[in-house]
Amino acid sequence: MKDIFDECQMGDLKLKSRIIRTGTWETETDEGGFLTPSIYDRYENMAKSGVGAIVSEIFALDHKDRFYPYSTNMNYKGFIKDYKMVTDIVHKYDVPILGQLAFFYYDDGENQKVEANDISQEGIRKLQAEVIMAAKKFSFAGFDGIQINMGNNFYLARFMNPYFNQRDDKYGGNTENRVRISSEIIKVIKSTMDMHVSCRINPWDVRKGGMASDESIAIACELEKAGADSIQLTARTISQIYDKGVKHPFLVYVDDLIDAVDIPVVLGGSLRDMATIKEVLNNSNVELVSMSKPFVAQADFLSDWKENGDGVAICQSCNNCYSKKTSTCFKY
Repeated sequence: MKDIFDECQMGDLKLKSRIIRTGTWETETDEGGFLTPSIYDRYENMAKSGVGAIVSEIFALDHKDRFYPYSTNMNYKGFIKDYKMVTDIVHKYDVPILGQLAFFYYDDGENQKVEANDISQEGIRKLQAEVIMAAKKFSFAGFDGIQINMGNNFYLARFMNPYFNQRDDKYGGNTENRVRISSEIIKVIKSTMDMHVSCRINPWDVRKGGMASDESIAIACELEKAGADSIQLTARTISQIYDKGVKHPFLVYVDDLIDAVDIPVVLGGSLRDMATIKEVLNNSNVELVSMSKPFVAQADFLSDWKENGDGVAICQSCNNCYSKKTSTCFKY
């Protein structure tokens, strides 16, 4: 029987439990971008609660990005010092931490919102260099790895999606070509840094002519081939599959993905209570589960779960923290 608080591995990372905390927005910095004391407290409360690993709030590449006002700034002068303190706090509890990079737009120097079909190969090289530099900054700040968000509706998700990408060069067409922009980034990071690389992907797209589940699995295989250490599931939308009698919408897909790759797969998506998570762990091939909003409502809720052997997150799934792009809970 698998238990939530089993010691386990996520690739090269040793975990104290099967729960991966996933971050979203960061809104508690001061005007200069420096971290406030509440951020350090939040990370410490999560780290000491029994979480297996922590994925940070979103870091953005560019101050002109759509979500930059709600994201962590990695370009302010105190970034390395501030986040070295964060990672030191987390490591004090023997918990690994990944920096999450996600960007919606990309500015190639000619177009602030250049899309997959229009970006030149020189622009692609610029983008790749900026992502690799972000990974190096994470390394300097003490992060154990980088999670590149290639899911939801972020830039790299669109680039890999046949709905958006109709290029006729080596970065378009078949799956390998559409993933190439990301594969080349991963190869450089893995060959030059001691960093865990996690890729966040969608299992499907819910667009006509978009990405289906078999295409998503093919994308995951390409990312693994490039050197990715783990895959985490997310989605642009998951509501369309809830009416099919499945308790968790990704369970119709995740075992096929796990069978197709030899790297850890982290199941995400609206998990809120210990009983359901245990049921998923013991009735599927899932080994690792991610949670996001419950940590916004109560950063240390896993301490109660571990002590009581049962529990339900106080998060009410109101979605205000996400929709209003804040790192704080409106109810608690």
